Order: sequence, then structure tokens, then C-alpha cells
Amino acid sequence: MSSKIRNCVNELNRQQDVKTLLPEYVEQSMRLHDSYARIKMMMEYYIFYEVISEGINPYIETAQETIDALNQVIGQVYSMEYTEEQGKIWRDALLSMRQEVMDRMQVLTGYVDCFVVYEYILNRIQYRFEEREILPEDTAFAQEVMSFIFGSQDNVTINDNLRLVVGQLPMRMTRRHYFDLIRECISVYKGSDISSLEGFLYMFRTSAMLYRDAGQEKYFTEFAKVLEELAEVDFETMDQKMYDIYAEKIRINASKLNDLSDLYMQIGALINETYTVVVAAPYIGEEEPMTQADQVIQGIQALFTEQDSPVWTQAEEALDTEEERLAWLGEKLTFAEGKQEKLYDSINVAEAALEEIVHAHKTEIEELGKQEDFVLLHQVSMLNSNSVFAPLEEQTEEAQVTAEMAEAETEKLIGELKELFQGQSRMLRRAIMAGTIEKLPTFFSSAQEVADYIINSLNQCDDEAEKYASKQLILDLIR
Repeated sequence: MSSKIRNCVNELNRQQDVKTLLPEYVEQSMRLHDSYARIKMMMEYYIFYEVISEGINPYIETAQETIDALNQVIGQVYSMEYTEEQGKIWRDALLSMRQEVMDRMQVLTGYVDCFVVYEYILNRIQYRFEEREILPEDTAFAQEVMSFIFGSQDNVTINDNLRLVVGQLPMRMTRRHYFDLIRECISVYKGSDISSLEGFLYMFRTSAMLYRDAGQEKYFTEFAKVLEELAEVDFETMDQKMYDIYAEKIRINASKLNDLSDLYMQIGALINETYTVVVAAPYIGEEEPMTQADQVIQGIQALFTEQDSPVWTQAEEALDTEEERLAWLGEKLTFAEGKQEKLYDSINVAEAALEEIVHAHKTEIEELGKQEDFVLLHQVSMLNSNSVFAPLEEQTEEAQVTAEMAEAETEKLIGELKELFQGQSRMLRRAIMAGTIEKLPTFFSSAQEVADYIINSLNQCDDEAEKYASKQLILDLIR
């Protein structure tokens, strides 16, 4: 761990020489983020080149324009002298790319949620046509599931286990009870930030096939056609021939969506890392020597663009072919060993203090003219989070959810669900209910209620294929 950032944070906490330490805190934080981003980018860019050059992902062409634009910016960042004007051009270009990738990922996520619903239905049909083994009878099964759910002392783990099971059990809840649970859930958001409620509603609508993204008219329209076809299928009377056709169709399209999502996640991560390097550039001295991470990044960029690069002259022997150059770069990946962990620990120290420093020293930051520096530091901090597509905007005080607002959103959502359920098969309704009920906060007040719910859902299921599938899926998850 960097002692510089730790000492800086400690001194700021003690209100020591604040105006001197605030710029120091920014510089040390930016340097840490820069080093961490370069190491991550070295490894991810190398892997990305292998994916592209070997055609591992069959959907590269859908993102070729973005890939080319990103490679161009990376080449400029690592070869041109940084200026404030040029830095802004790069940041704007990268943010534009990032937004486009996010738009596409949002469309893909919407499609994935729709296919999950139909996959749920087919899973319940599967054992109409396949041989069934002997599974525990209902009471023994319920006891095993209860042991799994409450096998931890941690409430978060218990709730996660509970949602996992509830989402796979036969859905035999009345629509009235289902709507009442939604009302209770949304009422919990009274007094909380509006963004929290909006996040829940977005998640719920995507899981319920209610969400419609404008990008669906523009991106990946082939999936919309498949979903239109699935909407016309009569699952209640489906025979094995039709089951096999649609099970394969869903498998193929789910695989496509997975490949596309992987591709855009990789691109998103590289954009984030390049953006971090650009933002941190003013804080990095020109005397800094080129690291092995930089060599790999520049070498991969040269391979992507099929251009010669001075990086090849640093090898001890001639590198004439793509294979030789890639192998030489691959040898340098060991540079990352042990460094990522140390940098990550230091970054955590810096990030843990960021919000408090901004809040406690707002006046001094303004007097020093460092507002923009802290905005950018917040951005790179978000880019370092677990979410590749985390929002970069700083959170500000926002309005709270009122009782009237919660009631209005509740009635709107329930109205949409009623309209969606109208005329739909019970299998589709149950699939949507099962997929969304696990998104709700736990609605059980005791372990006995959980046990009763499990037993009742099994006892009320008179479709042996569905019951078997539910048990099998749950046992696969908990054993």
C-alpha cells in the first residue's frame, strides 16, 4: 500500500495543512488510478486482441466501427503529447463511445430478460418428454430446502437464498396477492431518494417484459422477431417436436446474446481504462519511463491497426511476424503479478475518503479552484467500480419519494401488468410472476411462513412435469 496516500488522508482527517494536502491528495489518487488502469488495460487489451484476431466472438462486425474508433484514440493517447485541448477531445470521444456501448447493452439486457421468461416456461415443459428420476417427496424436499435457506447466520445470505428458491418454485400465487406484494414493496420506498425507486421499477419492468428501449428499433432487431414468434406459441398444448424446435431456438439466441454482451463488456472496460489514463495524464510527470504495461498496450494497438511501431525495436531480436510480436508482448504480462493487489489496496484507501473530503473541505476546494479536479477524480473512481457501466455523474441531493408518488407509481405498474396479463396464457403469467417476485424484498415474517409457502406451492401444483422441473432446478442450485 502507498504510504503517501495513507499519510495524506490521515493528515486531511486531522485538518492539517488542508490547502497544501488537497492538491496532493488529487495527484496521488490520480497516479494510483493511472497505474491500475494501465495494468488492467494491458491484460484486457491483449485478451481482446486474441478474441478479435482469432474470431472467437462471432459478432465482432456489430461493433467494428466502435472498435476502430477506440483503437484510434488509444494510438493517439499513447503517441501524442498531452495538451488540455487534446485531452478534452479524447475525453469527449471516449464518453460518446461509452454512451453508445451502454445504449446497446441496455437493449441486450432487455432482450435477455425476455428470453429468460420463455426459458422458464420451456424448463417447466421439458419433463413432459424426458425421463424423470426419483426426487425427494414434497416434505423431504421442503426440509432440505429450508436447511439450505437458513444454513447461514447472515441475513443477507438468507434473503438471497430465499429469493433463489422462491423464483424457481411452482408459481401458484393469486394475482391479487401478487399485486398486494408489489404495493407493499413500493410503499417501502416512501422517504427514500427517487433514484432508488426508479432503479427498482426499471429492474422490475425488464424482468416482467414491460420495458421498451428506444434502441430496440435500432440495434439487434433480429431478436425482436424471435420474441414476436415466441409470443404466438401455444405452450399449453406444445408437443415434443415443437418443444425441441423452440428449446433450440431459445438456446441459440441466448448464446448470441451472451456473446454480444461479452463483446460490449470488453469494449466498455477498455473505454473506461483509456478514459482514466487520459484524465490522469496532467498529474503524471513527463519524466515517467515507459512501463511494460505501456509497451503491451502500444504493441497491441499497432497490431490492431496493422501499423509499424517503435515498440518493436525494444525487443532483443527481430520481430517480423504477428505471431512473434504477440508472443513477445505476452511474455510481459507477468509485469502485473502482485502489482494489481497493492494498487487496489491503496486506491481503496483514497476512495474511502473521497466523499468525506469533498464534503468537509468544499470551501477550500473552491478557493483552490480544484472543483473540476474532484469531479474528474469522482469519475475515475466510478470507472474503477465493479460495474463497467456505472454512472459518472456525482450524486446530488434529490427529492424524496412521497406517499402520493409511491401510490401513483404502484397503480401505474399494476395497470401495466394487468394489461400485459390480459389474454396471455397462464404459463406466461406464472413465468413473469416468478421472475419478478424474486426481485421483491422478502415478504415472509418467519421461517414457518417460508416452510408453508414451499409446501403449498408444491401441493397446489398438479402438473407433475412442472413440479419435477422446479425441484430439479432448485436441487441443482443448492446441492
